[in-house]
Amino acid sequence: MRLSAAYTAQVAVLPQTRGYRHFALLGERGKGSERAVELEAVLERQFRLVVPLRELGDRQLWQPGWQQLPPPLAMQIIPAIDLLDGHCVRLHQGDYDQVTRFSDDPVAQALSWQSQGAQRLHLVDLDGAKTGQPVNDVAVKAITAALDIPVQLGGGVRSAERAEELLDYGLDRVILGTVALEQPELVEALAARHPGRIVVGIDAKNGKVATRGWIEESSTSASALARRFSASPLAALICTDIATDGTLAGPNLDFLRAMAGASSVPVIASGGIGSLEHLLSLLALAPLGVEGVIVGRALYDGRVDLAEALQAIGDGRLQDPIASTVA
Repeated sequence: MRLSAAYTAQVAVLPQTRGYRHFALLGERGKGSERAVELEAVLERQFRLVVPLRELGDRQLWQPGWQQLPPPLAMQIIPAIDLLDGHCVRLHQGDYDQVTRFSDDPVAQALSWQSQGAQRLHLVDLDGAKTGQPVNDVAVKAITAALDIPVQLGGGVRSAERAEELLDYGLDRVILGTVALEQPELVEALAARHPGRIVVGIDAKNGKVATRGWIEESSTSASALARRFSASPLAALICTDIATDGTLAGPNLDFLRAMAGASSVPVIASGGIGSLEHLLSLLALAPLGVEGVIVGRALYDGRVDLAEALQAIGDGRLQDPIASTVA
């Protein structure tokens, strides 16, 4: 059997490849019936597989060369504006004592992201998340009135009445976090009334769901809560690993993979994005149901350029970056 320098994993073998599709050949192992090859994921060089030669020769599992994959739905990049007392801020790992203020004009900031190509905006009412009080409603109304793109909001939405009120403000989607854990039936009823407009935000700390602005940690696992809503007509699950949020150190891919596998509802990743490479790393999870990513601090401090990022993971791109050194 003649070996190729590169291989593309097919759908049937994705559970084995953890969602990665494009692999480079590193070398051979064994002899005779034990002959195998070692492959390295192009997107994650630390992820390697030893594949028996008989399996590698099955075209339903592996195709030689790097295939252009069928065009997927675009991975949405959603800029975030976190509101605290009317200002645009970011918290470090959800700590209200570690606040960085980026702008005093949320509407101007929202218009800036729209002008740079954003197709959706993510708002977080940090005051609402902490206290349950709608401190930032004036800013929220002003943003939704000024923008042409859809806007979603989370933070302190703990009743059906509050969710309905926010939808009446012109928001496209409302995100429920704490109430999704404490009153899941309420979330299911809202989703049934507003299919495709209700999002569940699952914030995890050490694998457990954190609530009330990440101040309280529950005994419920994040994946169990995701499974709870698998049959609901939700727009998405926004999944945040608190340990990565605001760190710019990269997303927790294992956590996101587990969340995508726990539910049929599309997943939007949140937390840890600090570079274009981090965004590219999420593409391996797209076949598993991760359809978007929320980016905050990295956009504000210039580590990620929104226009460049949209081009890198938009329609028509390969799912893994291709290096010209491999034939």
